[in-house]
Amino acid sequence: MSKTKHNKIMNTIRSSKGHFFGLYTIQGESINAQFLSETPSYVKVYDRNGGCDRKLAKTSLSGVRLSNVVVGCK
Repeated sequence: MSKTKHNKIMNTIRSSKGHFFGLYTIQGESINAQFLSETPSYVKVYDRNGGCDRKLAKTSLSGVRLSNVVVGCK
């Protein structure tokens, strides 16, 4: 994934302001998520369907859907 696409995904996640959004991984998983925190390599989200906090590598993210905005691919 290009660095520009990665930055767009992370900027969209950061701008979610506590709202839930769709998060897609390169493994094909889709998560109904809420942004909690981030480190330089990982992002921590609350998984609404699983009912737990998840720590995902930023390199494993392939896309995000927030309201009508879609960044990356599903």
